[in-house]
Amino acid sequence: MYVKCRAISDAQKVLEELSSRDVVSWNILISGYIQEDEVEQALDCVEQMQHKGILPDLVTYVSALKACAKIRAIEMGRHFHQEITMQGLLQNNIELGGALVNMYAKCGKISEAQRVLEELPFRDVISWSALIAGYVEEGQAEQALKCSDQMQHEGIVPDAVTFVYMLRACAILRETKRGRRIHVEIVRQGLLQNDIILGNALVDMYAKCGEVSVARCILEELPFRDVVSWNTLIAGYVQEGELEHALNCFEWMQIDGILPDAVTCACVLNVCSQQGLIQKGQTLFMNMITKYGVKPSLESYTCMIALFGHAGHLEKAVRLVQEVSAAGSTTLWHALMGSCQKSADVNVAEWVFEQAESLDKSDESAYVLLGNIYAAASLEGQVKRLEGMRIRNCY
Repeated sequence: MYVKCRAISDAQKVLEELSSRDVVSWNILISGYIQEDEVEQALDCVEQMQHKGILPDLVTYVSALKACAKIRAIEMGRHFHQEITMQGLLQNNIELGGALVNMYAKCGKISEAQRVLEELPFRDVISWSALIAGYVEEGQAEQALKCSDQMQHEGIVPDAVTFVYMLRACAILRETKRGRRIHVEIVRQGLLQNDIILGNALVDMYAKCGEVSVARCILEELPFRDVVSWNTLIAGYVQEGELEHALNCFEWMQIDGILPDAVTCACVLNVCSQQGLIQKGQTLFMNMITKYGVKPSLESYTCMIALFGHAGHLEKAVRLVQEVSAAGSTTLWHALMGSCQKSADVNVAEWVFEQAESLDKSDESAYVLLGNIYAAASLEGQVKRLEGMRIRNCY
C-alpha cells in the first residue's frame, strides 16, 4: 500500500518492523525504490535481503538488473548474472534473459549483450529490442538493422519499441528506402494510433533523411502531437537550410496548442542568429520565462550572444554575459569572443579572454579565438606572445 502511494520511506519502516520478512515483501520494496528512481537504495535492499539469508528470486533479479542498467553498474550486474547462471534461472524465464541483455546494452557492453542473447534458450521481441536499442545507442546503426533482420528471420515480429530503434538506425544511416518499408509495416499493424513516440521516430527518420516535406505530412497525420514532434520537424527544416519554414513551424506549433520548450527555443534562437533577426530573437528570449515558463539554457544564452554579435550589438552581448549566473561557463565567453571577432574589437576580446582564462588557464579554445582576432588585425607580435602563453599553460 505504501509503495503504491509512493510513500517509500514509510514502506521501508513497515518492512523493518515486520517479525517475518520474505522475498515477496523485499521485492515490493525494491520495486518501489526503482519506481521512485532511488536506484542505489534498491540495490542496497537486495544486499540487505541476501545478508539476512533470504535468496533473491526471479522478480528480485529482474528488478536488480533494471537498477544496474539505470546507473550503468556493470560490475554489480555481472555479479547478479553469475548468481543467476549458478542457480540455472535462465532456463525457464524469458523476462530474466531480456533484463540481462538490456543491462549489458545499457551499460555499453554491447558485445556481452549479444553473447547473452545468443546463449538464451528462448528469445522474444523484448530481448531482441534491447539488443537493437543498445546498438543504436552505441552508434552502430548497421548492426542494429542486421539484428532486426535476424530477429524477423527467427519469426519474431517487431513491436513498437523495435520499430522506434529501427527507424533511429535508418535516420543515422539516411536509409530512406528501408525507412519507408518500415513505415509501411507500422501502418499495416496500426501502431501509430496510440504511440506518439513511434510517430515522432517516423518524423525524425524522414527529417534526418532530408525528406522534410514528408516528415511534415507525417506530423500532420499523427493522431497526437507533442513538443517533441514539432521540435523534430523544426530541426529537420534547419538541417535542410529551410529556415523560414522552421520559423513558421514555431508559430504553427503554438496554434496547435503546444508550448515550446528549451529545445525549441534554442533551435529558433539559432535560426534568428543565422538570419540576423535580432528583434524576433530578443522577443523570444524575453518570452521564454514570462510566456512559456522555460528557463533559458546555456545554449539559449549562447545563441543570443551570437545573435547580438551578428547584428553588431557587441555591448548587448557583453551585458548579457555579465548578467547571467551561467557566466561561470567558458562556453559563453567563447561565444562572446566570436562576437568580438565579427566586430573586430581587439580591446573587448582581450578582456573576454582574461575572463575565460580565469576560469580555465589551459582552455586552448580561448587562445585560438583570440589568436584569430589578433591575426585578423595584423597584430603579429601579439599572436607570437599569445602562442607562447598557450604553450606554457596548455602543455
